[in-house]
Amino acid sequence: MIHFWLLALRNLQRNLKRNVATGSAIAFGFAGILMLGAYVHRVQRYLETHTIFAAHTGHIAVFARGGFENFNYKPKEHSFSKCQQEVIEGILSADKNIEFFERQLWGSGLIGNGCLSLPFFARGLEPKVDERLTTQAQVREWLPDYKPFLKGRGLWHYPADLAPLALSRRLARGLGKVAVHDELSPGSVAIVDCAANDARASFARDANVQLLGERWEVALGAADGEVVAHYTTGFDESDNSALMAPLSVLQNLYETDAVGRYSLWLKDASTRQVTLSRLQESFSQAGIEADFLPWDDFQLSPYYAGTVQFLFAMASFIAVVMTVVVVFSVLNSTTMTILERSEEIGTYRALGFRRRIVRHLFVQESVWLSMISLAVGAVIGVVAIAFVNRAGIIYHPPGISDGMRLRLVLHPLYAISMAISLLLLTMFATWLATFGRLREEPAKLLGGITR
Repeated sequence: MIHFWLLALRNLQRNLKRNVATGSAIAFGFAGILMLGAYVHRVQRYLETHTIFAAHTGHIAVFARGGFENFNYKPKEHSFSKCQQEVIEGILSADKNIEFFERQLWGSGLIGNGCLSLPFFARGLEPKVDERLTTQAQVREWLPDYKPFLKGRGLWHYPADLAPLALSRRLARGLGKVAVHDELSPGSVAIVDCAANDARASFARDANVQLLGERWEVALGAADGEVVAHYTTGFDESDNSALMAPLSVLQNLYETDAVGRYSLWLKDASTRQVTLSRLQESFSQAGIEADFLPWDDFQLSPYYAGTVQFLFAMASFIAVVMTVVVVFSVLNSTTMTILERSEEIGTYRALGFRRRIVRHLFVQESVWLSMISLAVGAVIGVVAIAFVNRAGIIYHPPGISDGMRLRLVLHPLYAISMAISLLLLTMFATWLATFGRLREEPAKLLGGITR
């Protein structure tokens, strides 16, 4: 058998130009598929990490029954009370797969600078958890250039009695709060004449704002806040009104001790479904009605789910087109080779070689050509990926703040599976090309290509 493999390797020297052309199609097609897969893999992991950690979604989100759809309309009826929180946190602390969790609250109202008021939509977080999320190993690996704030520092750097706030950049610009707390002198307070021509310039002399919201007991609540950071949501619509605050600030504004949801981060994300089922049972036994949503649920993370679905659909289509081009190149090349070597095939058949043996000889040639081409393609792909990563290209996909550096990360299993798939497809194309010719009689084959 080894002699047939050596013979097949030597046969590649025949029709060398054609084999080089066919091998180039395989090599560059494989390199392109590797680069495409590396791009999709990196973007998918980037969005996954951003959704789970940077967006505070967690691996599992826990809402009061119906809270995901109805909290904004009836927050009191669709939230977790103080008593329920004690029970819930006991359950979460006892679960060995939960690394940590966060209580969250959100709401809307008006934010003002003393002269002008604008609507806001606020998200209340736990600052210490926010700090912990920025130091996670997955964040450092997949979001190396991630900057949570355009200006200023995180909420965890400031005491709770300061009521630190992070404003989206368009909201800050609309209020004239272009400077943050650290850029101003301690205790800076601007006295503004709203009718003066320079009133807007005066807004930037301090970082103080006022929040106005409807308390859950149907009354208005007010609170002072200090702008300590600017950030962007990545979308123009939400950048006009987004605000982040410590959970305690929003609880004080809405005069409640309830929370709207829990975000859970797991030690082993691969056992998420088992953990989710276990939590559902524990909550049910404790008499707490809750809804559990995994982080990649389309309702909870529509941007992630929609973008990844689009990327996989696009990548699959392009990969199929590349693969078809490679397969047809092999099929065309093999067909021409077989026609030119008809007399050789007839000689083999006349000497008593079975069709299966002759077919295997051509398939073995295809295997050698494919393996060499795939190895060359792998080298080209890896070098191209390294070149792109070193180029430092910045592009601006929707939803990614301040752009994203183009990095390609190749997944080894993907590369191996694509190489095997292309190898099998080229073998099939060769087998298909030889099928019809080998069914002809040896006498006709010995007559050559013209008969």
